[in-house]
Amino acid sequence: MNRGNSEIKRFRRNIGQKWYHVVLVTKKRGKVFQWKETKEIAEKSFEWVCERHKIDIFSKEVMPDHVHLFVTCPPDYSIRRLFQVLKGGSSYYIRKVYPSLKKYKHLWNRGTMYRTVGNVNAETIKHYIENSNSWSRTKQKKLG
Repeated sequence: MNRGNSEIKRFRRNIGQKWYHVVLVTKKRGKVFQWKETKEIAEKSFEWVCERHKIDIFSKEVMPDHVHLFVTCPPDYSIRRLFQVLKGGSSYYIRKVYPSLKKYKHLWNRGTMYRTVGNVNAETIKHYIENSNSWSRTKQKKLG
């Protein structure tokens, strides 16, 4: 599994974190992953997809009718793109490895559930912003 770290990611022109708790639900809440074999295939599918798209997985849990993922993605990925990659890629992989699931027209439900996750709360950010200019205020007092 691709284990991301909690550090701020540095990219060519930007820096930041995009952490999401994502829930993918099977079509009609079908218990597709109730068997050990299909559950393992689902786990491998998300590792495969995330590795190909540079998405870091912090945690995953495959339930009989839905999947929980805690992921971070590249900054140019919108939440919509993240879902396209996760649903499309995992569906492709699962059906390729387990052809009997091709009988389902759609593997995943159209709906989405996600939540952004951060390692700081709103009060910390407010404090940082309000005090971020303290160096220049000190310098201005000395000059004036």
